[in-house]
Parts: sequence; C-alpha cells; structure tokens
Amino acid sequence: MGSNEAGEPERFTVGRDGFHGFLHRPERDRFPGKALIVMGGSEGDEAIPLDLGRMFAQAGIATLGLCYWNVPGLPAELVEVPLESVERAAAFLKRSGFERVALYGLSKGGELALLAASLMPDITCVVALSPLNYVMCGITGNGSLAKKGTANVSSWTWRGRPVEPFVPGFKVSKAGIVCRLVTERQLDMCWLYERALQKAPAGAEIAVENIGGPVLLVCAADDRMWPSATACRAVEERLRVRTHPHAVKRLEYEHASHLIVPLASPLLRAFKVERTHPRECAASRADAFRQTMDFLRAW
Repeated sequence: MGSNEAGEPERFTVGRDGFHGFLHRPERDRFPGKALIVMGGSEGDEAIPLDLGRMFAQAGIATLGLCYWNVPGLPAELVEVPLESVERAAAFLKRSGFERVALYGLSKGGELALLAASLMPDITCVVALSPLNYVMCGITGNGSLAKKGTANVSSWTWRGRPVEPFVPGFKVSKAGIVCRLVTERQLDMCWLYERALQKAPAGAEIAVENIGGPVLLVCAADDRMWPSATACRAVEERLRVRTHPHAVKRLEYEHASHLIVPLASPLLRAFKVERTHPRECAASRADAFRQTMDFLRAW
C-alpha cells in the first residue's frame, strides 16, 4: 500500500482498496483513537487531500486525504459520484484501530461531508467549510472553471441509485460571470446558486439531524462562490429545531473567502476580499484551523 516512513503517506487506489486517498500518520499522535478524512471540492485534484492531510498530521491527528472523483475508477466529472468512497475509507480506518472517524470537507466536499455523515453511522463528527446544505445537481467538466456547467442529474449516488431529490441543473451564464469580473473585479457565482436554490424541491435539503456527532460549520460572511453563509445558518437552525444532541458550532468570518482552508493558493486573488484584506483573510484561515483542532480535540 506504499510507505509511510519519513512523512510519506500511505497510498490507496480504487482498483485495489475501493477508494483513492493518502493516509498521513502523525509522528506524535495527539488524538489517540481518532482519524480525520479530508476532502476538497470541484477542483478535482490531489492537492487538498495531500497538502491538508499533511498539515493535519503535523498537528497530531491521523488524516486520510480522500479523492472522490476525477481519479481512476471514479467518475471523471462531479456527476453521480458514489458516496461509497467515503464509506470504504471510514471502514478502513475503523479496521485499522481508529475508534472514531470525522469528515472535513471544503466547498463541494463540505456538501459531501454533511450528506455522507447523515447516511453513515461510522462518521461521528463533521467539519464543513463553505458548504451548501442541499443535495445539488451534478457539475460537468473537470478542467478550468470556464469549462464547467451543470447537469440535471444528482451529484451523488448511494447504493447504486442517484441521491434524490436534488436541486435541478441550471444554465451557467458565462456572460454574467464575465460581467461581474469586470464590474466587481472578482469571481462571483453566488447569484447563480441563489437563483438555482429557489427551485430546490421539497426533500432536497440534507437531513443533517441524522449526523451522529458534533458539527462544525465554517464560512465567509460574504462568500461569492455560492451562499455558504446562508447554508451554514440553515444547518445550525435545522439542528436546533430538531434538538440535535451533539455540539454544533458555526464560525462566520467577515474577512474571508470561499477558500477558507489554511493553504496558500493563487486562486485566493480571484476574490476581492483576499486582495483588499490579505492579512485579515490569512488570520481568518489560521483561526478556522485552530478552532477546528480544538473542536476535534473536544469530540
């Protein structure tokens, strides 16, 4: 399965192991019995699973960076992606001696974290960063943002069937995005998703009350990629109304963007807040990471 010496992760493939990922074990385990599964979003590459996995392991927790699409054995687009990758990764960690497994997902991975945990009892903690709280339509394309669109099918499958109901596919207005690039000088797709969510069918909202553990929600107050702040508030309220028996915490940052993970990326400059308040945004990302570690410690 690959070496785990000298900080090298243990590697897994769909063909051999049933999931694609990288397990980073800490030199000193500060979270005995706990393991974290880290998932990126619609970028669809290995950067976040590898880089964040390494960072969490350096902070003392065993971390499996999971690629759930755009790798051999899984869909090349974010369309009808099987949730079983998460289930198999969690099962592997449990067999490996970890008593508790948490999910940490950014953006589309945040949606996945909430959805998977609502279906899988082996997941007992969720950290969702910049998520939506609905089962969304699929995203076509696996290259640059300009090449992507939506499909009128679910993003996800479970037990061989599409996860339904879901927010219907919608036309991605390239002209509207370009117009906002010119007028606002930033990437802004939030208006597209706000319009799409107005057509969400009954039952498409993720049943987060079925999550069997604490939930941490992290977002920018003015996320211009999609309305994650509204989503996080809705998740918090749904859990309150349904008397969720576990801890629920929401972190909402004034100076932050959609990419609220503790990694430097050239994509940060696509958002105006990152250019006008770079130090404050960096501080928000660092604080979110610190508070995530505290949340995992208390779990």
